[in-house]
Amino acid sequence: MKRVFLAMAMTVAVMAMGARDRLYINDFSISAGQSKTIEVLLANDTTYCGLQTDIVLPDGLTIDLDDGEYIVDLTSRKGRDHTVSTNLLADGAIRIFVTSQNSRAFSGTSGAIMTIDLTAASTFDKGNVTLRNTVAVEENGTRHLLAEETAKVNGGSGGGVKGDVNGDGLVSGADVTALYNVLLNGAVAAGDADVNGDGVVSGADVTALYSLLLQ
Repeated sequence: MKRVFLAMAMTVAVMAMGARDRLYINDFSISAGQSKTIEVLLANDTTYCGLQTDIVLPDGLTIDLDDGEYIVDLTSRKGRDHTVSTNLLADGAIRIFVTSQNSRAFSGTSGAIMTIDLTAASTFDKGNVTLRNTVAVEENGTRHLLAEETAKVNGGSGGGVKGDVNGDGLVSGADVTALYNVLLNGAVAAGDADVNGDGVVSGADVTALYSLLLQ
């Protein structure tokens, strides 16, 4: 029995080391006192029907509650019978389950699989959000342990200037440079790089920033 269990554990470990699949959150900014919806993305070569992950938040950043339930919503990549549930762990992490009674597969191979509503306390500065103990399940029941992922979160005082990516209190060409540095080099913005407020820092924010400059 022990040999069988060991063989299964080794198989999972090999899958984890060789897998290119990821469940992750992009770096983002959220000002102190601000609420924001962020995306949890799944990039997968393997077809999955369910997953589990533990999200660890920095001090001062919390998931919003609705009638005592954490606000975690599935995107259009799920099937009709997919459901999401959450559980607060003893160490403060929040475990998220996404399951399908009929083992229906997630659609697509990239993009957001769920969204999470967050609020930053008035004292929030910056920190990291980590997704750990992530297990993705195939339709045949095969389980894959995915790598731990960490996103950088930049904070700051509320009431900042929209489009002020570099945090100097102005919206100028310097913010375009700062935004490209975030997108291309993974830098953390001193201000808010999510210019269009969709919870993701992407090329769409460059367009939104140019619009602000033209105004």
